[in-house]
Amino acid sequence: MKNEKLPSELVKSYLANKKNQDATLQDTFIEMIIHESILINKRTQLEQQIDQALDKRNKPLFLKLSSEINELLKMFGT
Repeated sequence: MKNEKLPSELVKSYLANKKNQDATLQDTFIEMIIHESILINKRTQLEQQIDQALDKRNKPLFLKLSSEINELLKMFGT
């Protein structure tokens, strides 16, 4: 006889696999949220530093920070 599983074993196997898929999906969502939070925080910091550079009329710093925020926005997809 072939190595056939009983219907109850098939259900258990399916549920275990489904649980693992759900956990993987949750992990992916968590990583996305963390990554987005880090990017938003970095963008906010750069915006504040750019404002300070403008207030102090520090053109070299402004250009440097503007370049950084542009790179960040490329990564961020905006």
